[in-house]
Amino acid sequence: MKLSFIKTLSFGLLATLALGLSACTSDDEPTPRPTPNPGGGTVSPAGEIARVTLTLSMGHLHGRKDFHFVPSSGKYDFRNIYDTQEFTFVKKGETWTLAEGAPYADFIAFQLFAWDPKVYSSIAPDYGAIIRLYDAKGKLLNDEYTSEALRSQYQFFSYPTEAKDFDGKPIAVNAADPTSLLRYVYCDTNVWNKSASKSPEDKDGKKLYTFLPDTEPIGIKGYYQFPETGRFLLNIELWHSPKGKLEGGKPSPFFAPNATVKSGKRLLHLTLPVNIGAQKRFMDEVIEGIQNDYSRRVREAKDEDKEKVKYQAIPLDKLTSPNGFFTDEEMRTFAQRMMKLLGTTDWERLAMDFHRYYTSGGNEQSNEGYF
Repeated sequence: MKLSFIKTLSFGLLATLALGLSACTSDDEPTPRPTPNPGGGTVSPAGEIARVTLTLSMGHLHGRKDFHFVPSSGKYDFRNIYDTQEFTFVKKGETWTLAEGAPYADFIAFQLFAWDPKVYSSIAPDYGAIIRLYDAKGKLLNDEYTSEALRSQYQFFSYPTEAKDFDGKPIAVNAADPTSLLRYVYCDTNVWNKSASKSPEDKDGKKLYTFLPDTEPIGIKGYYQFPETGRFLLNIELWHSPKGKLEGGKPSPFFAPNATVKSGKRLLHLTLPVNIGAQKRFMDEVIEGIQNDYSRRVREAKDEDKEKVKYQAIPLDKLTSPNGFFTDEEMRTFAQRMMKLLGTTDWERLAMDFHRYYTSGGNEQSNEGYF
């Protein structure tokens, strides 16, 4: 849906499925600390976890839980921040740390923007998150943790800490409701690695794979949204609660386990630095500027030279917002921030990566990538 949907819009609304931005960890961003597991050595009935992978994929929504990710076919000069970013955590003693030797140790995304808050498909970008749990022998444990017999006992939680803006000024985090910085929707399915959005049907027309009800949140599969720019530590916890996880028939919010859950045991606590580098429309405006400049140069070229005209980036000192969403200063601020995060001073190469993503279509018609 990325390429075909965007191209149906006017460039003034080059919106719904724009691009994510990512980066190398910088000195002033939150540092992931090894986090202790307070539970000692008790083994979970679903198996003891020794390694965790977290994949975060930029996509869009077709409904409240109908997340969709389409990998691009682009080749980029800098880190691919437009498709899937994967992180591996390992257990060392009773603490969890990012695995050594990873290509990067932070996650970078775009600020959420909604052209129409009442239309899910216009609320983007959304970042699909899939967690995979492994034991010490490398066996995948997701089937056990999401089994019908045990899934009422497990729930992942996510919350931000150490939030600050890009000038280093602290951003207040309301632990009782951090949704001004972080949002999450559980999208677990009755078979964890199957799509409910594109489920086949049985002979009676009933879907084989369905989203679990809101009273059965797990968090193996869901999506994040980031309403504000800034940086923070994303904390992810897994709790085991043999007594269940509901109180008064209602589950805990994604950011805070209730007393019933807390009567159980926390099995793991992961931390990941997150950078929300720029508003989503910044990317749209950069792309539209490139498109407009190309069209102008084609019009002005002699007939015999029109096919020789190539797309090229707008230089930093001439960067503007074609639709007037941002001032020139704001555009340059976003650009300089993204260059710093990606470890480059070459704005024009970075801008062309943005454009390559826009023009690099994936398999839009495939059912792959749907939750």
